[in-house]
Amino acid sequence: MNTNYTIYTKRLCLRLLTPDEAPILADTICTSPSLHQWIDWCHSEFTESEALDFIGATRLNWVKANAFGFAIFTRSDNEFLGMVALNEFYHTFNMGSLGYWMKDKAQQQGYALEAMDALVEFAFTHLLLTRLEIVCDPANEPSYRFAERLGATFECIAKNRYILNGKPREGMVFSLLPSDWNLT
Repeated sequence: MNTNYTIYTKRLCLRLLTPDEAPILADTICTSPSLHQWIDWCHSEFTESEALDFIGATRLNWVKANAFGFAIFTRSDNEFLGMVALNEFYHTFNMGSLGYWMKDKAQQQGYALEAMDALVEFAFTHLLLTRLEIVCDPANEPSYRFAERLGATFECIAKNRYILNGKPREGMVFSLLPSDWNLT
């Protein structure tokens, strides 16, 4: 997909990060301790070099259509807030997984929900996927409460569903279908 592809919502602009935004990504990760326990690549000493590697990998995945990681910026002042992503495509089953994170200072303001609504619509209307999944740790209450607010349906707790810090963890599995979005 075109690396200039952008999604606009009422308050937000969703687009790829550029290499010159590595310092802001690094600072955001370092100053958002709520992310460090749930996302294994996020840590308090996250460097600009690691940010450049992350941005490069995100851009490569985008070009190869392996994943679409959208950075979230406010339209009013271009403040970087976090990311939403569509990844782990299973082409045989026409589905993908959703991921999201917001910097600590941007949480609880409706930005993540607004961004994810736009990403879900993109997945169903442009990519024509027929199923999306959200997987989160049962101990990560903000994440599973967010999935519920998004309108995702809780399906199960699956053993060894994801890896965190090299160890398999059980995960709460939520689903979204086009019919949930009134797109069928």
